[in-house]
Amino acid sequence: MALKEITKPNVTASWIVNHPILLLVVFAAITLALIPSAILSPDHGDASTEPGGEAFDLRDDLAKWLIVPVFPEAFLLEAKNGDVLTQEVLWELKQAQIALLEADISGDLAPDGIPPQPLLANSFSPSTNTPFKGIFTFADAVESTLKIHPLLGTDLENATNDQIKFAVNSLLIGSRSAEIADLLSVEASYERKKVLGQEIDVWKSPAMWFVVTADNNALGGGQVQSVGGLSADSATIAKEKFARKTQEILRGKSENYWLWGIAIDQNLEAEEEGTIAGFYIMLTVIAALGVISLAVRSYWATALTAIGIGILIIWLKGITALVGLKGGLIIDFIVPIAMISLGVDFAVHSIRRYREEKHNAKSPMSALALGFTGVLGALFLAMVSDGIAFLSNVPSGIEAVVHFGISAGVAVASAFVVLGLVVPLALAMIETQCPPPINTKKSSSAIAYTAGAGVTFLCGLSVILMVALSLHWGISVLILAAILFVVLPFSYQLKKFPRTSFSDNAQLKEIPSKTSNLVTSIVTLSAHRPIVTLALAFLVTTTCLFMAIRLESSLDVKDFFDEKADFVVSLDKADEHIGPRTGEGGTIYLKGDMSNPEALRAINLFMQSLTENPYIGTEADGEPSIYPRNVIDIVKRITKNSSSSELVNRPRIKDDDLDGLPDSQSQLATMLKDAMRDGVPMADGYDGMAYTPEEVHSVLYFDESGLNEDRATVIVGIPGTREQTVVIAAEKSLMHDLAMLENVPGITKFGLTGSPFTRTAELAASTDALRTSLPIAAIAALFALTIAMRSFSFAFITVIPIGLVVTWLYAFMFIAGFSLNFVTATIGALSIGVGIDYSIHMTERFREEFKRHKRPDLALEKSAKGTGTALLGSAGSSIVGFTIMGFAPMPVFSTYGILTAIMIFFALAASLLVLPSLLVIVSRRQTKSL
Repeated sequence: MALKEITKPNVTASWIVNHPILLLVVFAAITLALIPSAILSPDHGDASTEPGGEAFDLRDDLAKWLIVPVFPEAFLLEAKNGDVLTQEVLWELKQAQIALLEADISGDLAPDGIPPQPLLANSFSPSTNTPFKGIFTFADAVESTLKIHPLLGTDLENATNDQIKFAVNSLLIGSRSAEIADLLSVEASYERKKVLGQEIDVWKSPAMWFVVTADNNALGGGQVQSVGGLSADSATIAKEKFARKTQEILRGKSENYWLWGIAIDQNLEAEEEGTIAGFYIMLTVIAALGVISLAVRSYWATALTAIGIGILIIWLKGITALVGLKGGLIIDFIVPIAMISLGVDFAVHSIRRYREEKHNAKSPMSALALGFTGVLGALFLAMVSDGIAFLSNVPSGIEAVVHFGISAGVAVASAFVVLGLVVPLALAMIETQCPPPINTKKSSSAIAYTAGAGVTFLCGLSVILMVALSLHWGISVLILAAILFVVLPFSYQLKKFPRTSFSDNAQLKEIPSKTSNLVTSIVTLSAHRPIVTLALAFLVTTTCLFMAIRLESSLDVKDFFDEKADFVVSLDKADEHIGPRTGEGGTIYLKGDMSNPEALRAINLFMQSLTENPYIGTEADGEPSIYPRNVIDIVKRITKNSSSSELVNRPRIKDDDLDGLPDSQSQLATMLKDAMRDGVPMADGYDGMAYTPEEVHSVLYFDESGLNEDRATVIVGIPGTREQTVVIAAEKSLMHDLAMLENVPGITKFGLTGSPFTRTAELAASTDALRTSLPIAAIAALFALTIAMRSFSFAFITVIPIGLVVTWLYAFMFIAGFSLNFVTATIGALSIGVGIDYSIHMTERFREEFKRHKRPDLALEKSAKGTGTALLGSAGSSIVGFTIMGFAPMPVFSTYGILTAIMIFFALAASLLVLPSLLVIVSRRQTKSL
């Protein structure tokens, strides 16, 4: 258990300071070798946050058997005058539609990378039972009525508002009034008035919505991405650019309405907001380095730490590329920026301990040897504990969480080498060759501060370039910074100031004594009555724990995007005007023999039962929100169409129970086979196809050979899916309703998939994995510290701050209104590393001083003055930097900045206010036992 008093360097420290050139050459060689790896390694793609499970398996199975012929994009239009059912609004929209069709014909809608060609798809409107090209809106339905109604005989351009209201009334009292009314806002209303000599319902609606359909294959094919997921594949980006062009044309002059594409551009929005956030990330790095400069009061320490942080990013990028780690928001952005905090911690402790020992050493290198002897063990323990904390996420099985843990572990090890070893070594070597002159002129100080600002800015710029924009340019800027602010100043100073003997007076003074005295007073005061302090900490933590366990998981777009962005506004408007009616589509998966009449009757009964399900949207006619085009809709359309029997050259369809479904399995099989081959014809009296073969294949796979089981989908609207609790309740309710399909002949499997359920499963699994990693990390860290410290008591109290910091952080999140999602849970994982870092440094320094002075109070005072002040410096730099990131416009970064700054403050508080009392109690017991 005993720690030797530091009177001479240990073997490791001596070897390091005796072989500085060798170590720096090896370090430079590794860095140079990692640059090609970082730059030239192929992109391994983004790590998936999907945990696996039935919702994902069913989705993938549907993707295998079904096709996606059409790329739909929904738009919402809101009238500036409060009523879209007026001539000026409808006519402006109609003109925008004409412009869109003309742009499509000329190929102007094609995004970069797609050859100019018409992209709008032929489709079918269930609302009016008519086909259309690319776009159909309420304006089309009104104009059609204006032209054919005997009392009207006009068009949108020339109609009066009375004629518009009359036409709308005619539409909404027709046979398909409910389907047409669904295109209007849920806030639509009417009043009885006399118009054109007749008493009618005069409708008013603040908004309407419609869908534009495009050829999915022409836009690159693949699945249509759901809200909440990010993808960088070229097809998805092309579709988003196409959707933006469509939106721009449909907005027209925006004289009478506002228009939004509903969630059409999440990847482009993320890219644009991320670019803006990059500026704040750069400021974060600059501010952190600036505070380090104030903490260590040394130009060389500042410059070398700044260069070291840039090299740390190269190591992280290079090593992760070598081992094949995938990228993503967390790994590409959050991990590198987070590692600045841990890297700064290594640098500040190592440099400060070196500067402390300079008062007792004969040369900078001998001071470094003594400093390394005192601090290297704590730094190594911090690295090991951090690595354990992050690697505890690996067993989760979720690719993004696994790669996050490995990437963070690599970053911690790299930070230990680069900032904990190499930077102090380089600093000592420079100060050996070029100690600062004793009488530093004010002009020289001004030059040093200017140069410090320059290296800080360039290194901050290089970091953000390497992390977010271009690794090539980032490395180039870093090399430029090293030449301008290290190589050239060193050469100049070496030439102008010949090597002289070491003098303590030649060194810049340490952090002002007032700061050290303040830290010492706070620490000793908190430990003066340890029982009282711990009782108070227990009370606070218990209260926080009550709030922390109430923290809910949520994944809303406002957690990631600027609330003023069109992407977010569109979803808010959709919730306001159509959400309570339709909601987000959840997919019901069906597998078996779809030609079995009993199976189809059971599916039909299930769909009818959804009327009683409170989590399913309700259409204007009171019917449950079931998306058009499903196996039951297809079969009923063919059954109702008397010409269909002639089309397939079969006897008239037999439907004795008049439920719209054939009673004969052979007729059903023929019907489904022909629908797959020829599509579904329009109703009698109409030309054309209601559903093309491709559209049928998008919801139904029927294998007439019987070699493969059939697949079918029914999509239902679920309002309020931005709340995870709603999705969980809806899933439970739907599975209860689906139980009626158990043991039905012809149905072998059923389940739920679609974006609401996959997104919720993804969120729950990711956050649960990061939650469960906490006890794993704590137990593993306790085991490692017990072995290293050879004392269970000291190891145990060193781990306690982990629980305190996480509990306080989650309580703060609950009070401040934050939710638990993948990003905020990552901060919880990071808090484990930072919390144990700070406590290890404090515990190790206390044990060293306690062995030296034999008195707990004096040991604590010395520890506070040295390590406590260093903790304040490293924490202060990180807090200032991450607070600046909190002003970034993109919430995913601002939230990360705010919570990380708070987390670091809590880690500092736990180490300086709570841990000292534990150290005093344990040391007193050990003293008594001796």
